[in-house]
Amino acid sequence: MAEEITTKTDMAIDAGIASKSENVPVQVTPIRLTKDNYLSWSVALEIGITSRGRLPYITGDKPAPSKTDPQWANWALEDSQ
Repeated sequence: MAEEITTKTDMAIDAGIASKSENVPVQVTPIRLTKDNYLSWSVALEIGITSRGRLPYITGDKPAPSKTDPQWANWALEDSQ
């Protein structure tokens, strides 16, 4: 149920339907990081981030446009999610 809501919210934001000022909580993985589970946690986190299309923002493959570029505001919004 929660995953269905998150998915619908993600799709609405990506489609530009949801308000961009909405504070949408997103749980990428239910795995809580401990000193003993870094590997499984990091794999789950990367899968979650990749499935939302946000990995290029982390790896730098989608660099920020110039602040004078009309696409900068959209990039900054997506980068902050």
